[in-house]
Amino acid sequence: MIKAKITKNRLGQIISVQVSGHAIYGEYGEDIICSAISVYLTNTINTLTELVKVEDNLEYEIGEGHFLLNIDYSNMDSMEINDTTLILESLKLALISIEDSYGEYIKIVTGEVQ
Repeated sequence: MIKAKITKNRLGQIISVQVSGHAIYGEYGEDIICSAISVYLTNTINTLTELVKVEDNLEYEIGEGHFLLNIDYSNMDSMEINDTTLILESLKLALISIEDSYGEYIKIVTGEVQ
């Protein structure tokens, strides 16, 4: 099972995305759930670094069955904050849509920093 944890700050901004595990929906290399999630995660990093240009505000790791993204909004201007927030909320919606269709293979937990 894939487990995703999305953490927000007190302002409601996503500050962390952690994903781990494998769906085991299909054969290795042919698992459509793992593939879809990998595409969404990779696209999120690429969009934030290549289009929004906030790579200095990101810490991320991508590995086999493991993804971690931490976001620091403190040095972003208002446009960068808005763009980053929109992209991360889009990622969240994409993951939720997969969970809605394939809930036995992915579990998403959302929390807030206290």
